[in-house]
Amino acid sequence: AAQDAPRETIRLDLEATFYFTHLILVFKSPRPAAMVLERSQDFGETWTPYKYFAANCSATFGLEDDVSQRGAICTSRYSSPFPCTGGEVIYRALSPPYDAEDPYSAEAQAQLKITNLRVRLLERQGKKKAPRPLQPPPSLHYAVYDFIVKGSCFCNGHADHCVPVAGFKPIKAAGIFHVVHGKCMCKHNTAGSHCQHCAPLYNDQPWQAADGKTGAPKECQSCKCNGHADTCHFDMDAWLASGNRSGGVCDNCQHNTEGQHCQRCKPGFYRDLRKPFSAPDACKPCSCHPLGSATLPLGPRTFCDPSTGDCPCKPGVAGPRCNHCLPGY
Repeated sequence: AAQDAPRETIRLDLEATFYFTHLILVFKSPRPAAMVLERSQDFGETWTPYKYFAANCSATFGLEDDVSQRGAICTSRYSSPFPCTGGEVIYRALSPPYDAEDPYSAEAQAQLKITNLRVRLLERQGKKKAPRPLQPPPSLHYAVYDFIVKGSCFCNGHADHCVPVAGFKPIKAAGIFHVVHGKCMCKHNTAGSHCQHCAPLYNDQPWQAADGKTGAPKECQSCKCNGHADTCHFDMDAWLASGNRSGGVCDNCQHNTEGQHCQRCKPGFYRDLRKPFSAPDACKPCSCHPLGSATLPLGPRTFCDPSTGDCPCKPGVAGPRCNHCLPGY
């Protein structure tokens, strides 16, 4: 930073939502007399302070100092002008009062999720007498050796690694290691960039984040669609009616089936008991004779018994298909 620029900003824009855990800043120049670390969770639309740093929190920001007030949002620990070079500023996102036993809990997510991170350098060190005669006075500019941000992709505990999001081209350069990308490779029957919902056929129970305290994966459970649907959705009414055991409702039942679980043949079809119900042709069309079969009272259609395929016959007509006359007719 130029000497005539009293304030500077270091900003990090991420490709997706990430979990932020630590920041380590190592200054080549003296550390700032005042600075603030901020984060955004909406790609820079709004910003929230993580921590204020000042030699005198009360005088600079009107805030308590965490040296004397545990959990205060301001600290004087990292604002001394000495050492003149190599001074560190360290921030841990889950430091008090934000301790959380489960890193996937709602409280932890509210504290750790970020899309952007910025450090605003607000005030340089003044010209102060060095503690030793041979030590040079603090310089009037900002210079940084290292800007280290630690964290992970945000996967709700349902992935072990991540890949670049669609359209993002990673920078490949010498000396760049341990880069974390933003699209989760989901496990536990979950889906989404952050494994934030269940896979299309696994919505029998409400989606949950993994339990970071116990290690329980809390996998999404498959819907019972008997092989006749590709997707399902979770229905709260069905969940409550089942006693919180099953809330999956199958979508667009195929193979002439219907029902919450595609568990029965549609009207006009019957179950072929020679085949498992999961077979694509387990439901066969009724083969009622058009002249001998009785029609429904409200329409011209004839439906057979869904379990046997037997047709309803007109008076004087017999046979499973109503295709021959009774004696005397």
